[in-house]
Amino acid sequence: MASEAIVDLGAFAHNVRHLRSVVRPAELMVVLKANAYGHGVAETGAAAVAAGARWLGVLDIDSALRLRESGIDPGIRIMAWQYLPDQRFDRAVQADIDLGVSTITELEAVAAAAGAAPARIHLKIDTGLMRNGATADDWPALVVAARELQARRRVAIVGIWTHLAEASEDADSAAVDRFVAAVDVAAGLGVTFEFRHLAASSAGFRRDDVRFDMVRMGGHTWGIPSFDGVTASDMGLIPVMTLRSEVTAVKGDLAEVPLGYADGVPVRAAGLLDVAIRGRRRRIRSVGNDYVVIEDSADVAVGDEVTLFGSGAAGEQTVREWGDLTQTLGDEIVTRISSRVARRYVGDANST
Repeated sequence: MASEAIVDLGAFAHNVRHLRSVVRPAELMVVLKANAYGHGVAETGAAAVAAGARWLGVLDIDSALRLRESGIDPGIRIMAWQYLPDQRFDRAVQADIDLGVSTITELEAVAAAAGAAPARIHLKIDTGLMRNGATADDWPALVVAARELQARRRVAIVGIWTHLAEASEDADSAAVDRFVAAVDVAAGLGVTFEFRHLAASSAGFRRDDVRFDMVRMGGHTWGIPSFDGVTASDMGLIPVMTLRSEVTAVKGDLAEVPLGYADGVPVRAAGLLDVAIRGRRRRIRSVGNDYVVIEDSADVAVGDEVTLFGSGAAGEQTVREWGDLTQTLGDEIVTRISSRVARRYVGDANST
């Protein structure tokens, strides 16, 4: 068998349904940025919709358009919010994509792309992440400009939103206060909107006071916990991706597996991470460009199946364990699995 990343669409759909129940009555936006964290944006977008998601989020317009072109109809909202300086919005507006807007320059460019129907926008306030969003000083002018363009039917203000930095509980609470103040300013300036949203996976799962009208979740939908000392099972989630390969050579006590750092296996895995062969964990000794060498393999044969990470059901480590042991996020581990590794989709997103 070739090396492959197995994506369990049934597990993913289970996670989406579970998280929808956790955040209810708020809406759940399933965030599919970075090609759905390496799981495949078109395939998992369809699975999210099958599981009842009514909002999908991506960073860039190309990914949003890919979702529309894959068959996601306008009854399902798709939102994008990160643009190049010379970004054109014509195709996004024509495809009925919701657009995050942080500046008057962006606002005017989006409005200029509107046709018979106004462009759907979400005004963003920066509450401390310092990524994008209007500053508190610039916020009133952005709101007024959007209000005037809405009166001319060039835009429709759908929501007000932000990102939490998630640096600490105190920092998050201060950001929430700044967000509420920005919402109050907008309301005072005569702007109406349907959605307020700021929480992502971590805050959205543990704090009902920050869910407002919608919660955006990425990592948790893939069954990757964001909390220390907590497993996916503890949260009612199922890991979605399993990374597998096979033994291609055995020399003494060492076995070679054809996955390396070019495929996304961290160089730091050497001496820290295990794989599962024949139901037993064995340590990664070294990581090359195209291979890893596994220790304690005297009983291993060429062709034996190797599970690098997965749900843990076969004794393997989970992607969260890989992230913890290499001092990064489980989200990063799955996202960095390269396109050289074939994705195989299993499971039924429509089953409950």
